[in-house]
Amino acid sequence: MAHDDTNPDTNPDANPVTESHALGERAMADLRGPFTAWLDENVEVDEEVGPEAVVEALTVGAGGLLTLRPGAVLTRLTPEDVDVLVTRVIPALVEDSGTPEPEEMAEDLAAIWWQLLTFLGETGRWQGSAGDLETCLVLVAGEPPEIAEVLAAAAEDVDADEEDEAVLASFPVRAAQAVLAHVGDGIAVPDDAELSADDVTAVLAGFEHRLPSTVDADGEPTELEDVPWLRQVVLLMIALDLLDGEDETLLAPGAEAEGWLAREDGPRELRRHLVGRFVLDDPETLDEGFSISDAVLPTVLASAVTGHPFDDAALDELVDSAAGLGPAAGVAVAELRARLSDLGVLGLLSESAPWTIARGFWPAVAAAAEDHEEEDVLGDLFGDGEPHWLQGVMGQLGVGDDQMRQIRDILGGR
Repeated sequence: MAHDDTNPDTNPDANPVTESHALGERAMADLRGPFTAWLDENVEVDEEVGPEAVVEALTVGAGGLLTLRPGAVLTRLTPEDVDVLVTRVIPALVEDSGTPEPEEMAEDLAAIWWQLLTFLGETGRWQGSAGDLETCLVLVAGEPPEIAEVLAAAAEDVDADEEDEAVLASFPVRAAQAVLAHVGDGIAVPDDAELSADDVTAVLAGFEHRLPSTVDADGEPTELEDVPWLRQVVLLMIALDLLDGEDETLLAPGAEAEGWLAREDGPRELRRHLVGRFVLDDPETLDEGFSISDAVLPTVLASAVTGHPFDDAALDELVDSAAGLGPAAGVAVAELRARLSDLGVLGLLSESAPWTIARGFWPAVAAAAEDHEEEDVLGDLFGDGEPHWLQGVMGQLGVGDDQMRQIRDILGGR
């Protein structure tokens, strides 16, 4: 398809320059006075520069952005808008200036936009989502995103009723109810497993879902280790005190089992951790090790909640970028695809790409992501610096610069 050279958004050679100043003035008209006052009160601006010069720099940048993104609105910028600002507008302005210190100028311009976004958020003038604001701040700061913070910001937009409707009907909550119903006042269990094979078969028989099977291929009762999702639920219930498993031969209702389904803050928080950790934890690696899905799934979910879900092409890029590793790269990404598919079948994600997650589950995955950061399991493997999953797992896969940037910017599928 040929480029339309009159349209700067389709003409890669077009540069936003000061000729677009009038566009910037109109965009900044209502913000100029309040932002200048906010700068005076909250930011130490170099006396030689002054807040007026800061606002003028924003005006020029806004004009450049609107030249390339005519639909952009400063009070509800999208991550795509800010990506264009950072990768095209600011570099073009730096080049036009002829400054002998281009890197320093680029950092200064990005810092000015960070201040504008902070001002919009703090003064209630931001009209976009909390997740988009968090992502935009990360992009202009030029730092890798903290996935837990992005998810937490998005979760703030979800009210309690919307969360309850999704979570109370979810697969892990229904599975936990089936386990508690079977346990009753308490049941004897083997000392080498959380449930006996007969108990597993009984729980599955009373749990209406198309996935579980009540017996194995030979018609014998099912061992718990052969039903990873059920073992995952049981272990989470023990960790959250929904079940008491301290006596290795007795399983009984835990201290939190009473009223755990109530639509109240305490039980709601418990359910968040149950559902969120069920989503983020790979049931195949509960005892030891880590998996690609453990490492990358939080990024996929963060992309989804910020409106940029990963599609099949984005996942294919992981394989293409890691082709040098041979079959191992395909196996790793296939593992991630399998986990996404399993969660889709269980009703926790979309059943196919692009991979999305219902808003009601956002607080749950945000709580689980915070749990993961506190535990820092992968951080012990990959060291400090960028988010624990990024350099280690993506480096092992040989992911290229473009895909790394996509993951860092939480702009899957762009």
